[in-house]
Amino acid sequence: MVSIMKAQALAAGLRLTLSKTELETLLILARYGADRLRDDGRSLFLLTRKQENIAVDLVHGLETGLTSVRWKQAEAKARRDEPKREAERRAAREHHAQIDGYTILGLLGDWADVSPDPDRRQWADLYHSDTRPRDQGELRRNVWRIYITKGSASSDGFVVLPGDCTMTADRDEIAVLARRIIADTSH
Repeated sequence: MVSIMKAQALAAGLRLTLSKTELETLLILARYGADRLRDDGRSLFLLTRKQENIAVDLVHGLETGLTSVRWKQAEAKARRDEPKREAERRAAREHHAQIDGYTILGLLGDWADVSPDPDRRQWADLYHSDTRPRDQGELRRNVWRIYITKGSASSDGFVVLPGDCTMTADRDEIAVLARRIIADTSH
């Protein structure tokens, strides 16, 4: 195995750059050596009193360094995985479907009826700063707000149907509601 350890001579000592594996190996060796000297009681013949005290600090420093390396690796992994986790969270809050040539988008959230007409529903995000629910207006929490379109936005035949909110957070309810709205507008 090729070592990737780097050593740099300094006026007051030596600076080492170790891989995580090299650091773990050095720590094991340092612990073994320190324990061995303590168990044999021969440390007085091999190390000065100052070196004995430094040995404990050295092992502690290596342990701290290894903990820092592991922490930095965990942080780097979390940064790499964040886009994937965000995509999973977004996928849990969004629903896309095609029904009878119509494109259906469902967004999970809390919605308020802002229509001035009590017989008509117009849903807005409850937590948007511009949303002002009407008096006696309906609020629906943790439900799907669906948007229904047909065609391309750049074409003349683009159609946007009035959407609505489901009664529950069940994804199966989206298709039922979308089919009902499509059927109502095609008559």
